[in-house]
Amino acid sequence: MIDALAMNQRSAGFTLLEVMLAVAIAVMLLVIAVPSLSSLFAEEDLQKSFTEFDHFVQQTQDRAIKDKRTVLLIWSKDAIEAVVDTPESADSPEPISFAFPADGTITIDRPAALDKKAPMEWAFWRSGACEP
Repeated sequence: MIDALAMNQRSAGFTLLEVMLAVAIAVMLLVIAVPSLSSLFAEEDLQKSFTEFDHFVQQTQDRAIKDKRTVLLIWSKDAIEAVVDTPESADSPEPISFAFPADGTITIDRPAALDKKAPMEWAFWRSGACEP
């Protein structure tokens, strides 16, 4: 009777092997999950940057239609600037700009362009049509 009682108390806990196996499985699950989470956050940042850029382009197009003037998006190394082409008076609107994120870059590849050194400008005509 005493041996049966001692045996039940002894088998009530986990062995060191079982605990180590559970910890190893938990670590493997974390190793698999962390890259997925980091890519999710990176995708959110990319989507936010795209949304901000899209808003800037839409704002430039609206400005061309409203002012009935051609507005150029001029790409430089650090920013994109929207400038009214050939301002007709001294009261022409100030240029607006879209600054690139400090921790990232924006790359636009134009594979169809014949001249790879073409000026980086997009023209929004008075109608709102865009011509890169």
